[in-house]
This record gives sequence, structure tokens and C-alpha cells, in this order.
Amino acid sequence: MAVRDVATAKTRKSILLSARKLLLAEDFSQFTMEAVARKADVSRLTVYYQFKSKAGLLEALYNFIAKRGEIEQLAEVFRRGGDPLRTLREFIEVFARFWESDRDVIRRLHALGAIDSEIGSGLLARNERRRNGLGVIVERYCNMYPPLTAQLEKDAIDVLHTLTSFETFDALAGSTRTREEVVEIIQKLAWNAIGFTPRFVPPSAN
Repeated sequence: MAVRDVATAKTRKSILLSARKLLLAEDFSQFTMEAVARKADVSRLTVYYQFKSKAGLLEALYNFIAKRGEIEQLAEVFRRGGDPLRTLREFIEVFARFWESDRDVIRRLHALGAIDSEIGSGLLARNERRRNGLGVIVERYCNMYPPLTAQLEKDAIDVLHTLTSFETFDALAGSTRTREEVVEIIQKLAWNAIGFTPRFVPPSAN
């Protein structure tokens, strides 16, 4: 059983890496379950058995990239709690690191999500989870600092959601800015969004 599980995991990783390479091909029409199977040197049925559909394969690829981009550190950020300004800073840093980890593939996946409703629904669910996380931070902020009105709180979450998106990171990073430089820009804009005037900046735990 253990040997079979290792072999299955190895096959799955090979399929995902092959899918990643094909996704970066200039002609996306080449991206089919059959093409992925050929590149991974497995049968088409193996790919379907593992992922069920093209959308399922791309969702699994996004999860694979997220894990390599250390997105799981977000859970530790919320477990630590403490000053919500520091939590917000670490939230921004975690997503910036994730977005930077495989920009070309994430850019392609997001573009596909805009034209394919099945792929897009998975991205919308991820975005909603990110929004919920920001809602928790804003709520903690309002409990510790001068509170925002209900409407301003909603507006703040919407703005923070936009600022921490891949599209914002990708546009700000361009081809010249480092991740650290982008984080600094986003943090300043995030402070404006919640109405915070910086005097002392809680240091990041990283």
C-alpha cells in the first residue's frame, strides 16, 4: 500500500509538472488532457482518473503552485494574532511571495478563468476566502483602533481585496520592482484604506 501511494504521488506530480509546461505554451489550444498525458508519459485514463476534467487538473495545478509558494503560512499568520497591523503586513507578504512564485502560470490561469466559467468559479472561491481573511483583519483592527463606520469597513475590505490580488501585484511588479518594493507600496495603500496614519510600524514576524 505504501509503495503504491508513493508511486501514485509521483505520477500525480509528473502530470502536474507536465500540465504546467503545456500551460505556458504560446498556443493554449495544445493544452488537452491527451497532450498532458503524452508529456507525462502516462495514459489518458490515468490523467482522467486523477483529475476528472481539465478544470479539475487546473484546480489541482493551482493548489500545487500555492503549496510551493508557501501559501500555507497564512494559517500561522492568523494563529499568531496580535496587532492587526502586523497581521495585515504579514498577509500582504504571504500573498506577494505566492504571486511571485510562478507569475507566468498564475497569470495564464487567471486569464483562463476570465473566459472559462468552470475554471473561473474555482478562482472566485479562492478570492472569496482571501476576502474573508481580510474581513477578519479589519474586524480586529476596528476592535483595537478607532473604529470605521460599517460602510467604511466594507469599503476598506473591498480596497484591501483589490490591493492583495494577483493582478495588482503583477502590475506593480512589472519587470523591474522587487517583491519587497511591491510589498512596501501595497502596505502604504492598505494603511490608507483602513484610515491608519503610521507612527510605529509593528515589525513582521518573518
